[in-house]
Amino acid sequence: MMLNIQVRISLIFFLLLIVMLVALPAKAEQKLSIDSQLFDAGQADRIILVTYADKHINRIPIGVADQTYRQRGSYSSSTWSKRVATSIEGDYKIRILSQWPIKEIGEHCVVFLVSEDQSIVDVINALRNDSRIDNVQTMSTFKVMASRYNDPYYRLQTNIHSMNLAKIHSQATGKNVTIAIIDTGVDATHPDLEGQIRQSKDFVAQKSSDSFSDNHGTAIAGVIVAKANNGQGIVGIAPDSHVIALKACWGIKAGSLEATCNSFTLALAINAAIEMKVDILNLSLTGPHDPLLSRLIEKAIQRGIFIIASQPDSDDEKSGFPAQEPGVIGVRSLNDSGIYLSPENHILAVSAPGEDILTTLPKGTYDFVSGSSLATAHASGLAALLLQLKHSLTKEELFNLLVKANEPAFDALFSKDLKSNIGKIRSKADKRI
Repeated sequence: MMLNIQVRISLIFFLLLIVMLVALPAKAEQKLSIDSQLFDAGQADRIILVTYADKHINRIPIGVADQTYRQRGSYSSSTWSKRVATSIEGDYKIRILSQWPIKEIGEHCVVFLVSEDQSIVDVINALRNDSRIDNVQTMSTFKVMASRYNDPYYRLQTNIHSMNLAKIHSQATGKNVTIAIIDTGVDATHPDLEGQIRQSKDFVAQKSSDSFSDNHGTAIAGVIVAKANNGQGIVGIAPDSHVIALKACWGIKAGSLEATCNSFTLALAINAAIEMKVDILNLSLTGPHDPLLSRLIEKAIQRGIFIIASQPDSDDEKSGFPAQEPGVIGVRSLNDSGIYLSPENHILAVSAPGEDILTTLPKGTYDFVSGSSLATAHASGLAALLLQLKHSLTKEELFNLLVKANEPAFDALFSKDLKSNIGKIRSKADKRI
């Protein structure tokens, strides 16, 4: 009898132990290690990105419960991929600056610095012939697309008044629509933005913690999500949308809106946006075509994310990406033509207000800002309003609606029967986007 009691107690203790083990949280997130030279503009032309497939990324051991051991949101990847990176580093005498698994596309990305006594062209050619490696590219640099208005006596803002935003807000305010802003950081303590930024992630923490370097991102956030009816400041296009601030860019100089980002930080941010299942991805920036980012953008579009990006002021090899990628909605300032169409590749872009836009800046301030960055934010806000009324909009339908945004009767489209209004719209442009 005593033996049976002991067996029962042992069995109960064993079962409790199993329950405790199952209830333990997943492994803590591992900090991403980034060498500060990755942000050094003077080294940018000697930094390369190498990617290769890693089928072991977040692989779950056989017989282990998915919900217990899958590492969500961490930077962990297999030891195999790290061994490969170390091997490449030794074989080619190049230095690892950072590495991480791009889980959404199943690749491991390693950033290397090529020393000045090596030919970067020779190193890249050699790496491209290495059977361990799938893709090699140089580090691309991107810039934001805005500049501050210089006349302190000019205090006339017409972009919101002309579109009858108050009437539109009686039907839609962006509720339940998630927008990821990939930019500099956002000053979430600004009176017009406090409580409006649902989540923030910093992918350039090693570069700068000064909120004044977050001028551009704060300006973009103000256009989209500044509070309505709070008795001060401005009102955003979609004040009830859920905004996620993903910091992938950093300011160039104090007091300036100029900011830059690179392939690595943007890849981190886009991957995070895909994981978060956002509805809209705002990219108020431009740069050269980037193979790694192109693969991530393609994946985002496949997941149903609407990507809205700034069209460049000039047409050259150093700009145009990602706005000119298939499936991306490009945006130009209203000073440009209403619809931009390149017959060769069917690139389409809408126009939106982007000149002299009053918006938020860090430390509770406001100013007038101009550029296609602001036009892009305007279009993202409008997209959130439209998606609130019909979340199942296709890219073609959303594009055609945004084309109509500059017409006097645009506010009439916002009715309880948006679906029938969409059916009445016939775009004059090629619908392939």
